[in-house]
Amino acid sequence: LRLSRTRRPLDLGHGWDRGVPRTWIAELLDDWRGFDVEALQGRLDLLTHYRAQVGDQQLHVVRVEGRGPRPMPLLLTHGWPGSFLEYLKLAPLLADPAAHPADAFTLIIPSLPGFGFSGPPPHEGRTARDVARIWHRLMAEGFGYERYAAHGSDLGAGVTGWLARERPDSVVGIHLATPGLAAPADDRSAAEERFAAAAARWTVDEGGYMHEHATKPATLAAALSDSPAGLAAWIGEKVVAWSSERAGGVSAFDRDLLLSTLTLYWVTNTIATSLLPYWAYQHADAALPADDPSSVPTSVTLFGGERVPFPKPPRALAERFYNVTDWSEYPVGGHFPAVAEPELLADVIRRFLRPLR
Repeated sequence: LRLSRTRRPLDLGHGWDRGVPRTWIAELLDDWRGFDVEALQGRLDLLTHYRAQVGDQQLHVVRVEGRGPRPMPLLLTHGWPGSFLEYLKLAPLLADPAAHPADAFTLIIPSLPGFGFSGPPPHEGRTARDVARIWHRLMAEGFGYERYAAHGSDLGAGVTGWLARERPDSVVGIHLATPGLAAPADDRSAAEERFAAAAARWTVDEGGYMHEHATKPATLAAALSDSPAGLAAWIGEKVVAWSSERAGGVSAFDRDLLLSTLTLYWVTNTIATSLLPYWAYQHADAALPADDPSSVPTSVTLFGGERVPFPKPPRALAERFYNVTDWSEYPVGGHFPAVAEPELLADVIRRFLRPLR
């Protein structure tokens, strides 16, 4: 009903330079009106869901049992504008690797506080460090895992980095997909200076969303919580910009997954709380410290091929934050490698964690 009453924007041009093109958003909204919500519900019903209470934080968690002689517990953390849905293609490749039963993982896939079916965080949000502490309690106290591995991308990479730093006794290894890194202000190498300059240019051209999330999330949320068209434009534009592309320029983040993601945000009314990690980062001293890395073995994979590329950090910069024991770069995968290249991501994770079992 709300979608049928959408007032279409004026046409500001057909390209993406000014944001979402009018024709593209019109087609997306038409597709959303015809989206089969019952089919999505059917897919979700096949998963094993948990509702966990960790302190004052209520969480939604999906668990996928590994099929192998000794499945390793593996925690997967998504980012923004994502959800646990991103991992549904990756999950069977890791949990039930028919050709590699000794590499099986039991997957724990929580929704970040304030995302999807998880409960809201406090009004000030939760930093990546806060979430890492919650994640460890979930793994150790909730599921009884004394030792486990972790993977994260986007916001999830920050959470995973803090998890390794705070719990090196429990975390056997972490894998980070294209993590966000900020070059420290002092003692920069020439490569770090170049990366910092590229990141600054990217932030000016592409980082408006991040600044709004970090400074006035309530104002933005008032619009996005009320308008499905606004929600679709705000999330859809980033999905298209940050995804890698398949042959013919088709986004690797397929339309069904985008519509499923929009539906999840809309029906749970969680777009407002999904913005709060940016506010928390901006207003708390919670950045991962440089030049004092955790001892936990860390694999970093830089995926590429985005329509709007992210600046790629040099390995030496990552080594100022992490104990980097494995480094790889690929021209595909983009910001959502679990969606775009699940087989490749699964291979990278299996290879890295195999000697750490």
